[in-house]
Order: sequence, then structure tokens, then C-alpha cells
Amino acid sequence: MNEVLDFGKTIIGGADGPTSVFLAGRLGMGVKAAAIAIGLLLCFFGLKLTRILAALAGLGAGGAAGFVITLAAGTKGTVSLVIILACGIIAALLSLFLYKPGAFLLVFSLVMSSAVSILGVASGFPFSVSLGRDSLVMGGIVLAVSLVLAVLAVIFSEPVIIVATSVTGGMTAGPVILLAAGLSGKPWMSYAAGGLLFVLGMGVQFLMQSRKIGRKEKSYADEKREKDSVESEVEKARNILKEDEEEE
Repeated sequence: MNEVLDFGKTIIGGADGPTSVFLAGRLGMGVKAAAIAIGLLLCFFGLKLTRILAALAGLGAGGAAGFVITLAAGTKGTVSLVIILACGIIAALLSLFLYKPGAFLLVFSLVMSSAVSILGVASGFPFSVSLGRDSLVMGGIVLAVSLVLAVLAVIFSEPVIIVATSVTGGMTAGPVILLAAGLSGKPWMSYAAGGLLFVLGMGVQFLMQSRKIGRKEKSYADEKREKDSVESEVEKARNILKEDEEEE
């Protein structure tokens, strides 16, 4: 077990950036291109992809829950696989069609992954390779922050999802872009690239959301104006009929 942890420390702790960035750098241009594409989609179009992302988050959460169930039940082989797949599919469908639970799972998973990436350089991922007091404290803080933001996502869905997807997308695509260009030399460069994309992506998403709200408000105002106009015409017709009846 110690050998496994030491190996994990060597691989993860020795990375000069977030774990995803480090692995992408070792797996070649194909993984880099995929990471950049996924990161940019998250960063600039995360809110529009909410239901798809929520379904994926539900699939992962359900699969993890199914794995815990198999461990508790002591099942093995095909039975365990069926339980894991069933839990994952059910959770994915619920997250896809139920917006609030989907937003909760999505933001929780995004914040957790972003926290791991952002803290990776400074901490060397201690909570992922050991069970010391500092590691447990750090893990508890990350878990608490993720839960708080996930709850806020249920109440203020759109703004929280925009921020969460922009951070995750920026911290995924920015550092990998530097790696692909051969410019990543120090952790602060990765953070700077990720932060720049985060700000740009968040601005673009809030702008698109404000325009969407503006179009809805305009449509509502037009419908209300048309309704008021129809009601006014009806009222005028009634008054004319009433005046004619009075003259008669």
C-alpha cells in the first residue's frame, strides 16, 4: 500500500500543474486537443450545456453510489456491474429531467474537480495520497465549499452554474493550451492562463444570459401590449354598443 501511495506522490506531486494538465502532457496531442475543446465548451457555453453536463454528473454520481452499494452488499462480477450501471443510468436520467437536482450534482462535481486542480500545484494533492490531519482538513474544506455552492446552485441556478463552468473550463483549457504551445514552465503561468479564460468565459456567458433574459422580457412586453390593445378595442366596442342602446 505504501508503495502505491509513494508512486502516486511521485506522479501527482511532481506535476507542474493540475493533474489533468500533467496527464494531458504525457498522453500526447490527442488528449490535449480533447481537453482544450471540452474546456472551451465548458468555459463559454457551460450554461447552455447544463442538462447534458448534469446527466454526465448524475451518471458519475450514480455509478459511485452503485459501487458503494456493491461493496456493502458484497456482490461481485456481473451483478456488481449491473448495479453500478443501473444506479448510474437512473441518476443520469433524474439529473437530465429534474433541473434542480441536476444543477446540484453538476455544480458539486465541477467545484470538486476545480478545487483539486487549483490546489494541486500548491498542495501536491495531499488529501488524495494520504490520510493525515492536514489532508483530512483540506478535504473537508473542499467538500464543504462544494456542498455550499451546490446548494446555492439549487436557489440561484444560472449564475452559479456560469461561474462553476467558467472556472472548470478555464482551468482545463488554459494550462493545456500553454502545454500544447510549449509555453508552460511554471505553475503561475497555468493559473494565469486558466484565470484569463475564466474571466472571458464568465463574461461571455453572463452576456448571453442577459440577452436571453432581455429577449424574454421583450416578448412578454409585446404580448402584454397586444393583450392590452385587444382588451382596449373590446372595451371601445362595448362602449359604442352601450351608447347605441342608450340612444334607442
